[in-house]
Amino acid sequence: MNLDELKSAWHADPIQGVHIPTHIKHLRQAQHPLDKLKRNMKNEGYMQITAVIFMAIAPQLFSVHPSTYTLYYTSYTMVLIISIYYLNTFRRFYQRVSHYTTDTKENLNEIYYEFKLNIERYHSFGFLLIPFVLVWTIIYSYSRMLEQGEDLSTIPDSAKQSLLITLLIASSLVTIGIIAWTRYFYSPYTKQIKLVLDELKKEEL
Repeated sequence: MNLDELKSAWHADPIQGVHIPTHIKHLRQAQHPLDKLKRNMKNEGYMQITAVIFMAIAPQLFSVHPSTYTLYYTSYTMVLIISIYYLNTFRRFYQRVSHYTTDTKENLNEIYYEFKLNIERYHSFGFLLIPFVLVWTIIYSYSRMLEQGEDLSTIPDSAKQSLLITLLIASSLVTIGIIAWTRYFYSPYTKQIKLVLDELKKEEL
């Protein structure tokens, strides 16, 4: 058989007939959501750092009254400490995730539960920020009152009730925003990984 005949025989091989095990196909399907999760984590890390820096200069940007600086920066210091702890945990988790592969069911299972745990940590971190949001709302509202020549002793009860309602709305919006953010950024892809795990379990039965 000459070289041309060897080439013809090679190209004529029925490559499409090669069987790829189903579980391998499922594992490959999990790679795309994992890549999306990694990218979202990286983007969110940058956004969180930017938010912490932004909060440091928020009083100057929004012209809050200097008399409120002590209260604001006391609250901010607490948030900063919590944020440093969370961001460090987040960084270490991202480093672990970056080395994960979907080549085995055990790896995929570990990835899934690690992300579920991280989502709960994210919720806890977000809910700890609610008191800071309330402090910021009070400080900002008080600053606007001082601009109008009023203070807490002169404002009517209706204004106090409005402030209370504003605080409740702000707390609710933060809570809803945190849950919605994780559902948008993480839940769709963790669900895809869960579907792959469910398919792999079915094959074992």
